[in-house]
Amino acid sequence: MFKRRLFNSEDLAFALTLWLCTLPLIALILVPAFGLSLGGLTAVVLLAFSLGLCWAASTGLFRSRLPRE
Repeated sequence: MFKRRLFNSEDLAFALTLWLCTLPLIALILVPAFGLSLGGLTAVVLLAFSLGLCWAASTGLFRSRLPRE
């Protein structure tokens, strides 16, 4: 039915795994130094960035387009 999916499940799983692995680093480094609100904001921004990067890569936004001759 759909010829093109909007995401690749392996890429999405990798992005979420990478985000989950950075959460302890955020908790150990940012939260004691800057507080829980900045640590939570950093975690949410990092999640949005990784999912946006996954979406952009799966839709072909980063493919180079050669000019036609």
